[in-house]
Amino acid sequence: MTPRFVTRRALLASTMLALAPSLLSKAAHAQGGWPTRGGRIVVPYPAGGATDIMGRVAAEALAQGTGHRFVVENKGGASGALGSAEVERAAPDGYTLLVATPATHVTNAFLKTKLAYDPNNFEPVVLLSRSPLVLVAHPSLPANSVAELVALAKREAGKLNYASSGTGATSHLAPELFKKLAEVDIAHIPYRGAGPAMTDLVGGKVQIMFDNLQSALPQIEAGTVKVLGVTSAERLASHPKIPTIGETVKGYEALSFLALVAPKGTPRPIIDTISRQIQTHLKAPALAATLAGIGVEPVESTPESLATFLLGERAKWGALIKERGLTAE
Repeated sequence: MTPRFVTRRALLASTMLALAPSLLSKAAHAQGGWPTRGGRIVVPYPAGGATDIMGRVAAEALAQGTGHRFVVENKGGASGALGSAEVERAAPDGYTLLVATPATHVTNAFLKTKLAYDPNNFEPVVLLSRSPLVLVAHPSLPANSVAELVALAKREAGKLNYASSGTGATSHLAPELFKKLAEVDIAHIPYRGAGPAMTDLVGGKVQIMFDNLQSALPQIEAGTVKVLGVTSAERLASHPKIPTIGETVKGYEALSFLALVAPKGTPRPIIDTISRQIQTHLKAPALAATLAGIGVEPVESTPESLATFLLGERAKWGALIKERGLTAE
């Protein structure tokens, strides 16, 4: 049975319960007095999507661990470039952090000739999540499986369209990889965030979307969209009835990720403290179970392993972008 979707409020409530024991130890105060005040986490997309959800989980984790409030600021626009540029300019003191996405720290550099920020001007802190996307469609679409979608797209080449949260996001590149491997032509309609994209999918203005499971589930359960497949290599333990796209389109796999980064020059002791706190909190049994229910895979992470991970993602998706001739200009 598919578990009920966990709302953002419920998710944060479970986070607080899971992390309550951490209040007994304020390890952060041992790192040169950091923090002595509250801070902020910039989410470079509008509220409502997966990036926003995990940004708020991270903010609550730091607040619980330090005793200081960390607030989330949504700074959407330009495929995450506006929020990223703001954090790049911020003081490197541990009080301003950014939720990095595949667009902001992997693909924008390949899709744009000019960027308002340099993806290399950030310190890797911790990988927040790695999760598959689900392929969802408006109920009116005359296809109820991946195989039927492929057949429909071949019959009506160029007539179908898909929404994404922005050019360069995983919700853009995952369907581009699908188009390549399935040999179909589906038009791209970019939006300024997953929330607006899902709104238009529900309204029937677009036909399909590759979205993070945690933000798509409420619409799936409400019946306002239908799910055709998941982008992971294996079926999800929490939702085993959803077939993988790879069961139909051989070799297909695409995962999204979210990470926490800091302005370049942020002292390493502060980075290490934040990284350890987030890791500890994400492993708390109650929170881990909640996240697993929405398809978020637990990942061991350090600043070094995040840096290596980002290099690998840039190699994979950079090659696809060049091969497909994709651009955000």
